[in-house]
Amino acid sequence: MKITVFGVGFVGSALVRELNSRRHEVIAVSRHPGTDVPSGVVAVSGSVHDRGFLQEVTAGANVLVSALPACTGSNALDVSSAVLLSAAEAVGARLGVVGGSAVLPLVEGGPPQAGTPGFPAWLIPRAQAHQRTLDLLRSAPEHLDWFYLVPAAEFGPHQPGVRTGLYRTSSTAQVTDEDGRSTLGVEDYAIAFADEIDSPKTHRTWLAVGY
Repeated sequence: MKITVFGVGFVGSALVRELNSRRHEVIAVSRHPGTDVPSGVVAVSGSVHDRGFLQEVTAGANVLVSALPACTGSNALDVSSAVLLSAAEAVGARLGVVGGSAVLPLVEGGPPQAGTPGFPAWLIPRAQAHQRTLDLLRSAPEHLDWFYLVPAAEFGPHQPGVRTGLYRTSSTAQVTDEDGRSTLGVEDYAIAFADEIDSPKTHRTWLAVGY
């Protein structure tokens, strides 16, 4: 498959490596030139808001992937996601979005984590951007296929984890272990994301991933 990945940071770079290892044709799009990518991956720099550039890097793509940050100045994730939804529709591609755990409940039937007491105030804008993005995806035309893959609550550059090849999924709440912790390493998240691309099971909804 031809896959265009937008955003080559902590998560995006792991996705690019995993997809490349599965012999997909990968284009890695970043805002800055000189991005280090594996051999065989095409690295390009540009903006999703440059219409001509966007048409060029998405031409013939089967899947578009957004690994873009939730908040970057005035360009929040829902803004870039709206652009990528239109691009996906134009080329008949599926859209996969790297999600945010705070929009999901900790337990089935509970409130979103962002609405629970003690949720850090500095994370609220990020959670709001993810919620707007999810709402946007849900309002997309029914012929557009997308998935929003949510990593665990304890996930990020501060604890990249080690590759295990194992993960569990949930469609009702965050994935937690027997101690109630929601954790995941970035390489195993990339495996789960690539598995969903290779064998689509999640259509027009979110799926949580964790150990």
